[in-house]
Parts: sequence; C-alpha cells; structure tokens
Amino acid sequence: MNSQLTAFITLSCTSGVLNLYLCLYVFLKRYNYTKIAQLFISYTALIAVYCFASAFGLIATTLSAIKVWTAIQYVGMAFSTPLGLLFIMQYLGFHLTRKKIMALLAIPFISLIMVATNDIHHFHYRVFEIDPILGAPYVHQEIGIWYIIHGIFTFGCMFVSFLLVLIHWKETTKSYRQQLIALMCGQLIPMITAFIYLLGLTPQGVDPVPMVLWASSFLYLWSINSSRLFRVLPVAKDAIFHSINDGVIVLDESARLIEFNQACSKVFPQLTRSMISRDIRKTWLEVTGQPMPFTLEAVVNTQDIEMVLSDHTYQVRVTELQHVNHGKGLLLIFTDITELKELQRQLEQLAFYDELTQIYNRRAFFSTM
Repeated sequence: MNSQLTAFITLSCTSGVLNLYLCLYVFLKRYNYTKIAQLFISYTALIAVYCFASAFGLIATTLSAIKVWTAIQYVGMAFSTPLGLLFIMQYLGFHLTRKKIMALLAIPFISLIMVATNDIHHFHYRVFEIDPILGAPYVHQEIGIWYIIHGIFTFGCMFVSFLLVLIHWKETTKSYRQQLIALMCGQLIPMITAFIYLLGLTPQGVDPVPMVLWASSFLYLWSINSSRLFRVLPVAKDAIFHSINDGVIVLDESARLIEFNQACSKVFPQLTRSMISRDIRKTWLEVTGQPMPFTLEAVVNTQDIEMVLSDHTYQVRVTELQHVNHGKGLLLIFTDITELKELQRQLEQLAFYDELTQIYNRRAFFSTM
C-alpha cells in the first residue's frame, strides 16, 4: 500500500471518527437540547457510515468487495445529504411534515437500490471495474442515467441548504452568526469538493469527499461548544412577521409596497405578491375598489385611523419605519376592532336608551339639554 493511499484512508477514517464522536456526543446530551438534535444525530451517523465505508473500500482488493463497500457508502451518502437539508430547514423554523420528509428521501432510497443492483441494469454505472492501470482499489467507472439524476439531487440539496442559511444571514443577530457560519461551511465544503471531483481535478478512481468531512465536523463541534447550537436557536424574523395576528404592510420612502404578512390576506383578500414594488395608492384602489381613506404625507411620528372595510372595522396605525442604509419608510398596521366597536355600540345603547321602551332614558335626556 503506497503512501498516497494510506493518506486517503487516514483522512476518511478521521472524518468517520469525528462524525461518530459528534453523533454519540449529541445523543448522550439529547435531553438537554432542542428537537433539532434528533436530525443531527441521524445526519452525523450516516456521514460516519459513508466515511468508514469509503475507507474500507480503499482497503479492498477485489471488485466484488469494492462493490459491497460502494453500496454501503450509498447508505450514508445518499441519505445524509437530504437529512442535512431537513436539518437546516428545521433549524430555520420550517414546518416539516411526514409527507415532505418521505418525498425528499424517495430518490436516495431509489439510488441505494440502483447501486446494489447495478450489475443487472447498469443504470447507475454503465461501467464499474478495477482501473486497468492503477489496479485495486482504484476504480474506473462510466456513469449512467441514474448517477446523473442522483448527482443533481445531491448537489441540489447541498446548494439549497447553503442558500437557505445565506438568505437568513441578515435576519440573524450577531450572537447567532457563528452557528450560521458552521452550517454554511458544513454544506459548502463537501459541495465544492464534489464539484472538483466531477471536473476530474482530484486523484483518479477515488472519492475525495469523505476525506474533507472532518473539517465540517470540527466546525459543528466548535459551534456546539461556542454558540450553544441545539440549546438556543435563532427565530427567523419572517416567522415572527407572519405570525402576527394584525395585518402589517411595509412601504418604502416612495410609498411603494415592499412587504406584507399573511394576516393581510384577511384584510385584503385580493392582495398578491405580484403587487410588491407598486405604489400603495394604486394598489389600494385595485384591491378595495375605493381610494385610500387616509394620507401618508401627513405622518410625522404615529397616527391612528379607523376605517370600515368589507363589513369590518379596522384601527389603522401608520408609523415611520427606519430601514437599513438610513432609508425611511412607513409601517401600516391593521387591527380588527369590529367586536370592540359592536360592544361599544351595545354599551351606548344600554347607557342612553331604556331597555324596555327603547326610548331615551333620563341620562340621555339630560345629556342633550
């Protein structure tokens, strides 16, 4: 066994040991963590399987043994990538249903079957044999149609995971950004390595991804110990924004619509995302059929307005909003006070009208004098 091959095996085993350590470390402390730790335990366990299988595959001396270890590699590799995406989604506050999880794991399950039965159909590898020049355990392979499908899916999962974390960077306070750095790099490192491998810039016949996963493991371990990953998670601002019961509309300094929350659909059923960036006055006329009942230019600090819309009475609070880069905009908050106004009307009725005769009582008589 040459020194290069020994280095490959050592790096793959190092990655496997670190991921196994992470898996056991989080598992033993799982009761102290949030539910997201459960996905991380499965995620790191599968990566450990992938790394160890890759190392044993590099020790194998026969084609049949290499095929067995390749199939075991796919147990870890095929399922760890979508689990990594699910882990990121749960971390960011996405609601994960059983149907979504099963749909995301469908392709990895098919990929595992394709690799295990490749000698029958050759859909995953058209050619899979020991490299005639380098010899065992180096493999010469020609990819099939399902390899391409699986590769696109794998890259897609890693890229979406990285993109989701990157999108939430600005919405996350500085105290939690160490967690985001670990999560982004944890997806970016294997993604870049796999891309370089597909370009043919890595040693021939060897999968280099297990050899770099130790770096991701160190980042996760650093994040767990330094920024309390799994103990305290950031709550994305958009999740808070859309959970507000009052309708909220955000305008820029030119009174153009730039954002609105889900509660606005009750106030303005015809308001759609396609209307974003349009002037709020034109948008208001389009969705309500009437001009805006208040002006925006007169706002200095905060003003409260009452309006009736679709048989509902709303208190509209218009307040200045300071954007990033010192830009100013407006925040419109619509609070449904229909029940409050009806209760107020009933109290006035009881206060000024006789309950039996429904005519003015003594208090109403003296108040009109």
